[in-house]
Amino acid sequence: MVDGALADSALRARDVLELVPDWTATPGQWQRVAESLAQLEDAVDRRDVTALRVSADALEDLDAYRDPGRVGETPPGPPPPLVLERITKLVDRIGRLQGRGHA
Repeated sequence: MVDGALADSALRARDVLELVPDWTATPGQWQRVAESLAQLEDAVDRRDVTALRVSADALEDLDAYRDPGRVGETPPGPPPPLVLERITKLVDRIGRLQGRGHA
């Protein structure tokens, strides 16, 4: 059985992950998103309620990347395939963490 705090944090993380595919960002910004996803993955592995919430919040803060970019930068684009794959795997792992009945 999953405790309430862990289930709430897992749900929050999943909700944030479902937003990321709609973002646009530069390659450098996508790298920061990938780093944030790695932190979230670590929190899921450890079943760490606090780290899960902090990682989800940090990822959501990166949503500010949905701007048009700066002159001279590579134009923002959709998530690269590796980010999308990592999101899919994380959503699945969070579903398992919550238990099939909660996913």
